[in-house]
Amino acid sequence: MAKKPARKKSAAKAKVRTKTKAKTNAKKVARRPAKKAAPARARAQARKAAPEAAPPGPPKLTSPSVVHWEVQARDPGAQREFFGSLFGWSVDANNAENYGMVTAGGPGSIGGGIGATMDAPRATFYVQVPSIVDTLDKAATMGAQMIMPRTDIGMVVMAQFRDPEGNLIGLIEG
Repeated sequence: MAKKPARKKSAAKAKVRTKTKAKTNAKKVARRPAKKAAPARARAQARKAAPEAAPPGPPKLTSPSVVHWEVQARDPGAQREFFGSLFGWSVDANNAENYGMVTAGGPGSIGGGIGATMDAPRATFYVQVPSIVDTLDKAATMGAQMIMPRTDIGMVVMAQFRDPEGNLIGLIEG
């Protein structure tokens, strides 16, 4: 049996079919329930899931600044109790060195510590500097005396010197 030749569709019939298909699709869309706006909670969660810029870190110091203070005493337990009662500080000495850490009291303040000394009791403040070696060298040319060279104690890298008047000053590298 011979095949019938394929018929060409007329342009008019093709237009009718396209219009009919478009109307059918429009009816299907019209029958769908309207999407409700996402609740505020869902929108907030979607925003949180979106990648955000990393939060800014601590402000960069524009010059060396005091970052820690320390009171050294012959009886550090009594000193911790004294300052804790006087100022309402919570002093945490639960560490291997039995060094009483005092957290900063809030924005704009710095934390410190209360520890033991074999020498005379004293109070010291610590200044954060980019290079302890450079700072100690400069201090020496200005009449200071190095007491403790650059020392890595694990938590921080520190040093100490006496200024020309004899005050003990600490350095923290960072």
